[in-house]
Amino acid sequence: MKIGLQLFTVRKQAQKDLDGALKAVAGLGLRQIEAARIEFNSENAEIFKNAKEKYGTEVISTQIKFHILKDDFNSILDFHKKTSCKTAVISVLPTENIVGSHKALKEFCINANALGQRYAAEGISLCYHHHDFEFLKRGGEKQFDILSDNLEIGFIIDTYWATKGGFAADKLIKKLDGRVKGVHLRDYGLAGVSRKAADFALGDGVIDFSEVIESCLQSGVDYGAIEQKTKTPLTELAKSVKHLEMLGYKSLL
Repeated sequence: MKIGLQLFTVRKQAQKDLDGALKAVAGLGLRQIEAARIEFNSENAEIFKNAKEKYGTEVISTQIKFHILKDDFNSILDFHKKTSCKTAVISVLPTENIVGSHKALKEFCINANALGQRYAAEGISLCYHHHDFEFLKRGGEKQFDILSDNLEIGFIIDTYWATKGGFAADKLIKKLDGRVKGVHLRDYGLAGVSRKAADFALGDGVIDFSEVIESCLQSGVDYGAIEQKTKTPLTELAKSVKHLEMLGYKSLL
């Protein structure tokens, strides 16, 4: 398992200057990149290829909306081949499947499985990334259970969304029994006077990342990606890196 960065964290910088953003995060020791919130085109693929030579960064996965993965299959596949990326992640459940019936959710699983087979034929693993709403019940059954029972593709577990949804991420990883490809590492806490749920730098919230990472190692998870929604991403990322090093996981960076 290697730990790197979910590009959402520095999305504003990456959208303006992708090369500069990759150079900055590489300076923090983060070289495994899950690409997100950028254009998945030839120009950016070339920037990633050059950054690998200059900074040692590499694209280990992408996170993209389902309809883009399906409708723009050829261009997305081209990006993955040019960057030697072997994993594509469905970023979020489509709206019609979020608000629909059990049938709508199962139809998504059928469509996702079929798309997963198309990508697998090209050497790409398709995975599903959850949020917190999947842990709500639909007709007496948790949506996440419907997804895990019907999806044949891998999972990307998000420590923040799992905690917000009422589940311990480490237990969720173990429950899925080897089906987890990657983990988004985001701490959870309450912020401001309103005590609203928010994500924090690793170590600044309530999640025990030793338990999370040990469950990843035991379950054969391929990668972890630090992620945070923050106005000061490089400062916060430095804190997350320091926390992982303090826990004894410097070798995973």
